[in-house]
Amino acid sequence: MESNLLKINNGIALTVRALCQHMGIEYDSSLVFDELPMVDAVLPAQAMDPKTAATNRVEYQLLNQAVEAEKIQKKMTMGELMTQVSISGMSVYYDAMDQTENLNLALANVSIPISDWWGGSHKIKQQQLKVEKAEVELEEKTEMLALQVEQASNEITESWFQLKITEKSVEQARENLTITADNYHSGILSISDLLEAQALFQSANDTLTEALCGYRIKKARFLQSVNEYN
Repeated sequence: MESNLLKINNGIALTVRALCQHMGIEYDSSLVFDELPMVDAVLPAQAMDPKTAATNRVEYQLLNQAVEAEKIQKKMTMGELMTQVSISGMSVYYDAMDQTENLNLALANVSIPISDWWGGSHKIKQQQLKVEKAEVELEEKTEMLALQVEQASNEITESWFQLKITEKSVEQARENLTITADNYHSGILSISDLLEAQALFQSANDTLTEALCGYRIKKARFLQSVNEYN
């Protein structure tokens, strides 16, 4: 037991050092955690639709902006091929030999890109294909994001129920240890029975610790998938 305790303490020290390195803070051997991982009393609310939750993701917003950018580019391409009309004017006033007169001139310029009609039409079709490609990619990636949300939701649900089962196992092991200890002190059971009950209780606690860590990881992944991780 002393040997195992030494291994545990060394493992804790190494884990704390690794955590400090991961967080980018200076290692302090006196560092302690003032909050233990807590278990949610009820399963985290997951009533949101996976596809709706996916639209809150940064990835979706970027893809949506890419679609809008392609649509704007298409409008710009179409604008280059439209007839352009420019109007200019000027007014001249002169005074000669006691005679004055105003001259007003107006000029209109119409530019029709006839020579680029075929090429311009091809450019518009190309740009439309880019718009459609961006829309298809948006739809496909949205489905993938929705699947990620649904998978994360299923995993946290399974982990939560597994944790609750493990908690019951610990309670049963604790009750068994209490009864076994009483029977041992009464001379009904042997020391081997007591040691076995203690080992079962310790094993149940170890399983609970693993289940708790697994649940916290699944919860963090779920919150990340719905863009609510802080």
